[in-house]
Amino acid sequence: MKIIQFPPLFYLLLFGVLFSCKNEDKSCTSCNQEVNVNNADSIETNNSLEQSISESKVEKKSVEQVENLKKIEKKYGEQWDFCTCVIANDSINKAFSKNVSDKNAEKLMARWEYVEIKCKEFLTQPNTTPEERALHEKKVKKCLRNKR
Repeated sequence: MKIIQFPPLFYLLLFGVLFSCKNEDKSCTSCNQEVNVNNADSIETNNSLEQSISESKVEKKSVEQVENLKKIEKKYGEQWDFCTCVIANDSINKAFSKNVSDKNAEKLMARWEYVEIKCKEFLTQPNTTPEERALHEKKVKKCLRNKR
């Protein structure tokens, strides 16, 4: 039986695809979303039914996320928060972008596999709408900015 070995560039591309198109983790405490207070005056109070429906959707999503997190933690152990995952993945990406020896590439792949296990929840959140993708990108940039 022949074992297929992929070049490090393949793993870098795979890594980029896996981590570039994912939604945010709602439990991140260090990456709070900015709220636009100027739009508060435009909210009408007669839309209470619409507001309660949207709130129930948020609660349902949060419950699903909590349940998913429990399942993931049961299988893979404690999960890292959003910013920790972003920073760890960014450092691995930067290391792969340099010319690395095969020995160091293997070490980076081992590190990447460890980070992937600690960031499973990060991988389970899909970005389906342009708004979610934009919010995710903004949150990632904020994490990377605060890293320094």
